[in-house]
Amino acid sequence: VGWTAFGVKNEFEAGFKAHFESQDRRQLNATSPKGRKGTLVEKNLRRTNAFSGFVANSFLLGPVTIIPVLRYEHIESSRTNKLNDKKGSDSLGEVVPGVGIIYTPLPWLTLFTDVHRGFAPPRTEDIIDNVGGSTDVGPEDSINFEVGVRAEPTPDVALEATYFRNQFERLIAVGSIAGGSTPLAEGKALFEGLELSSFAALPWGFYSRLALTWLPTAEQQRPFRRVVGGEIIGGSKAGNRQPYAPEVLLTGALGYRWRDVHAQFEIVHVGSQYADFANTKAPSANGQLGKIESYTILNLAVNYFIRPLRTTAFVTLKNLADETYITDRTRGIQVGMPRHVFGGLVYEW
Repeated sequence: VGWTAFGVKNEFEAGFKAHFESQDRRQLNATSPKGRKGTLVEKNLRRTNAFSGFVANSFLLGPVTIIPVLRYEHIESSRTNKLNDKKGSDSLGEVVPGVGIIYTPLPWLTLFTDVHRGFAPPRTEDIIDNVGGSTDVGPEDSINFEVGVRAEPTPDVALEATYFRNQFERLIAVGSIAGGSTPLAEGKALFEGLELSSFAALPWGFYSRLALTWLPTAEQQRPFRRVVGGEIIGGSKAGNRQPYAPEVLLTGALGYRWRDVHAQFEIVHVGSQYADFANTKAPSANGQLGKIESYTILNLAVNYFIRPLRTTAFVTLKNLADETYITDRTRGIQVGMPRHVFGGLVYEW
C-alpha cells in the first residue's frame, strides 16, 4: 500500500502465514543390514502448527530506501508415542525485528545492508521426549548482519558480492538419532565470511555462472554443552571450528542455449570439514569421528524442447565421475549419492 507523509513516499506491506504438518513415524530394527522386517521400536505421531505475521514499511528517499520490518512467529508442537500412549506438547512465540537499507546511485548499481535478529524454533522431537516430557530447549537466537553490492554493468553480466556476520548467542546442534552417542547441544558461535556470485552471457549461445561461499570463521566462542545435564560436550572449547562448516563451497557451470536445446555442465566443490566439536582428524571405529575430506562432483543436464508436441525431453546425470565421498558422520559414515542418471518428458498444457 502506497502512502505519503511529510513529503516522504512510503510503501506499507503486511502478511500472514499458517503452516500445518504431521509426521507418522515408524522405526523397525531388523537383524541384518538388508532386513526389511524387525522389532517395532518407535511409533510416533508428531504435529506442528506454525503461524507467522509481519509488517514492513519502505521509506522511499530518492536513491535510498529504508525498510524496517517486524515479524512475529508462534509455533505449537505435540508428540504422541503410540507404543505407550504418552503425549506431550509445547508452544513458543518470538518477536523478530530487522531493518534494511538499499542505495541505488546508478541504474545498474545497488548497495545494500541489513541487520536482523535470527530465530529458529527447536524441532518437535528435541523439545518433547518419548514419554511426553518437555526438554528446556530454547530457540536458536542470533544477530545477523550483511553488506553487499549488486551490479549489472551490461545486459550480459551480473555480479554480486556480500559480506556476512552471524553471531549466535544460542546455536543448537542436533546429535545422533541412531547411535545416541552425540547428544543435543547448545552454545555460542560466530560465522563470518563472503558470498560471491556471477553470471555472464558468452558468444555463440554459451553462458557461465559461479557461486562461491568463503567461510573463514565458524568459531565456537564457548564450549558447547548438553541441553540435558549441562555437561561440556567432549573436546568442545572456545576457538574450535564448528562441525559441518566447510570453509569453501563452490558451484560453477558452463551452459549452452541454441534454439530448442539447453545444456549445462556443472561443478560442485565442498571443502573439508570436521564432524565433531573436538575437531578430531583421525577416523574412529564407529565412523562418527574424523575429518570429512573435500570432494568435487560433476553434473550434466540436457533439455530439448519438441515444439510440435509442446514437450521438453530431458536427461540429467548426477555425479558423472561416480565419485565416492563422505557427506556425514553423525550416524556413522554416510556417503553421497553415486552416479545417478534419469530422464523424462515434461508436457506444457
